[in-house]
Amino acid sequence: MTAGPQQRRLAVRLVGAVALAFAASLALTWMLHEKITRRDMLHLIDNVFADVAVDIRERVDARMFRQAMVVRDKVYTMRDEPWWNDPDESSRRLRALADELGVDEICIADADGNLSHSARRDEVGALNFATAEGQAREFASLLTEGYELAQPLLPNTLRGERVKYVGVWMPEGGFVQVGAREKAVRNLARSALTGLTHGWHVSGDHGGIFITTDNGTIISHPVAGREGGQWRDPGAESYWEMRTFEGFPVYVVIPKKTAVVERRVLVMTSAFLNGMALVFAAILVGLVIARYVRDRLHERQSRDMAMAKSIQESAIPRVFPPFAEEPRMDICASMQPARDIGGDFYDFYFSGPNRLTFLIADVSGKGIPAALYMMRAKATFKGIAQTGLPLAELAVRANDALSRDNDANMFVTAWIGELNLETGVVTFINAGHNPPIRFGGGGAPAFVREGSGMMFGALPGLPYRAHELTLKPGEMLYLYTDGLTEQPDAKGELYGEERLRDAIQTLVDEGGVVLERGASPLLGALQCAVLAHGGAVEQADDCTQLVLRWNGGGAAAEEPARTARAFPATQDGVAAASAYLDATLEGIDGGDLLNPVLHVILDEIASNIVRYSGASEFELTVEATADPAGVRLVFSDDGTPYDPLAHVDPDTTLSAAERPIGGLGILMVKKMSDSVDYARVRNRNVLTIFKKT
Repeated sequence: MTAGPQQRRLAVRLVGAVALAFAASLALTWMLHEKITRRDMLHLIDNVFADVAVDIRERVDARMFRQAMVVRDKVYTMRDEPWWNDPDESSRRLRALADELGVDEICIADADGNLSHSARRDEVGALNFATAEGQAREFASLLTEGYELAQPLLPNTLRGERVKYVGVWMPEGGFVQVGAREKAVRNLARSALTGLTHGWHVSGDHGGIFITTDNGTIISHPVAGREGGQWRDPGAESYWEMRTFEGFPVYVVIPKKTAVVERRVLVMTSAFLNGMALVFAAILVGLVIARYVRDRLHERQSRDMAMAKSIQESAIPRVFPPFAEEPRMDICASMQPARDIGGDFYDFYFSGPNRLTFLIADVSGKGIPAALYMMRAKATFKGIAQTGLPLAELAVRANDALSRDNDANMFVTAWIGELNLETGVVTFINAGHNPPIRFGGGGAPAFVREGSGMMFGALPGLPYRAHELTLKPGEMLYLYTDGLTEQPDAKGELYGEERLRDAIQTLVDEGGVVLERGASPLLGALQCAVLAHGGAVEQADDCTQLVLRWNGGGAAAEEPARTARAFPATQDGVAAASAYLDATLEGIDGGDLLNPVLHVILDEIASNIVRYSGASEFELTVEATADPAGVRLVFSDDGTPYDPLAHVDPDTTLSAAERPIGGLGILMVKKMSDSVDYARVRNRNVLTIFKKT
């Protein structure tokens, strides 16, 4: 009679113990995963801030660097004015220029680091960057290393206010420094950051990254078209944090419900397993944990790959037309990776007031390694190009930079062009890349096969030679990667260059639109043609395309031909100058008749500069004159002062053994020319030679 109640009491105790253990396990599991979830979300927020900070600083730096380059170009004009050495007047003029450009400070340092000119009169002569401390000291590197330097917003050591400074070097020595306080930085860079975080979601499709002004107006929202609203605190329902980059408040928000779902599934699964028998519980726990880890790893990898793809895509220009205010050219590009991320890329940017640098490149390999090397190559090309160096020197330095610390033995092929927006002249270097197609000039589309050289990154110390072509108004260049031409069909037959060229010819013959309002139907049509050729075959490689059209140089193109270009004082520089002279004479009436004579003159004068002057570079100006009709060549170099006209001409009646060495070359130039003049201008030798047509 007593067994029944005892058994019932034991059963109740066992059930109570199991229930208590179950509740304790449930509570402990819940608390543990709540803590883990919060830690993971905050770690993810830190990672997102690190990524978006890079993009913000890059865009803000680009706007500031552009203002600094404008100042540098203005300085070249200002220093020829009689008031330039008047501290009061020059400071007033620089202050006006600063107001015009929307910056707060402009400083000019000479080759010794002295602050020689400033928009603030009291700073002139009061600072030497080479011996200064604090922020100013960092800019002393521009006195020896060149290129450019940007600092984040920092408290100014003299005035205590937060100021962002950038500097660009001047080839003859010294540098230009531009500074802007927080408000000016925001005014300059606001348009560059608008829409930056479109499509940037965090932890699924719910979280996001928001960029606002100082008063909370949203200028970048994860959902396109939602800019302009007012930022509101998301409250306790989200994990979120705010940090400021370059004066712009940035918010990263992750709704808690996106993490709660995963936590509840895990907690309930753990609780269920606690009620199972020990043996089966151990087996099931092992299976569930293994599957869970696999899923989490796959989810994390997918999320990381999606974020990497977003970062990579945001690193290349995606807004077309990119320069709506520039009527002299149109450009459009597209990139279709074979995987989530790829090694192809394109880029374009102004490397001078009337110079557009554009390029397309293909990194060896695929996936994450290729994407990382792609980002390195892109930054290298742009950083060097915006120093204003000649294209051949840019290629040499870029190759050396990409060859260093290249333990993975990766390389990149590239076609880099520099378009003179006034003349239509394209200076280019082909580093082992597919030949572009030139079309739209009245003839059939044709490949530009000249000058293919070694790819970048394979071997340091390689020389590169720049070539030139001249576009007619309305003429276009089409650049592409081998993902288009090497797409196979089911039989293994590649699409090939000829099909690509014929597709362009067909589109042109049928009156198809190539570029219109920032879009290019041509690029879409070619991508579709390649995919149709492949059929069911998977896309073999990244497909990247770029099309550029020169619309003409405007009023300046109708003036008499006058162009100038600088070349390194090397034999390669002489060869590049010869090619430049050829291209320039093609656009001058009667230029073909003078070509042989002018080439003899060029070779003699340029070779003397290279061998004897000690110059680092020389500049050649080619000018067509109307009255009298002819061509004027102007050679300018920064070498040792030397007047070739001051020397007595050799006596050609004497035998070679009796004549002193030297002088015959300049005598030959005098006899072949109609006039020769020399002057020493701003520490440069300037030799002017005129030849009538």
